[in-house]
Amino acid sequence: MTALNHLNQLPLTAFPELFHELTPPAMLQMHGRFRAEFVGPAWLRRVAPPGLAPLGLGGWWGKTFDGRGQGMNIVHRHGQLAEVIPIQLKEAASLVDGRSGLNITYPPGTRFPWPLIIDEVRWLDDATLLGLTLVTKAGLHRLALPFLLKRD
Repeated sequence: MTALNHLNQLPLTAFPELFHELTPPAMLQMHGRFRAEFVGPAWLRRVAPPGLAPLGLGGWWGKTFDGRGQGMNIVHRHGQLAEVIPIQLKEAASLVDGRSGLNITYPPGTRFPWPLIIDEVRWLDDATLLGLTLVTKAGLHRLALPFLLKRD
């Protein structure tokens, strides 16, 4: 079974435990383009892509980072890649396990709901980050939605 097939067999509840075992990236490692892929239960992989459309990330392709803590989401629209919705990297304690790491955040003034969302990332292998999307509102941060970012 490939690593991707294994991840797609896991229930959502298994991802925080897997995440805890992984190493957070350093700020300088976060440079370049990363292609996104949804992982986890089939229902999540089915609903996530169309679910992002009303939030401004229809056709979400991935993220790009400048190595200094700034970046952009990338979407595939009209046959081209376009940068939309800025992101920032912040060193912070993980909402998943309390360990220090990097959070991908959305600047104040970004369209709703993005200021309430963070993505936490850790290395799954040398070129792939496991990301967990979390809502920062109390009680909702326990629902971690997984995705991969593969260095392009």
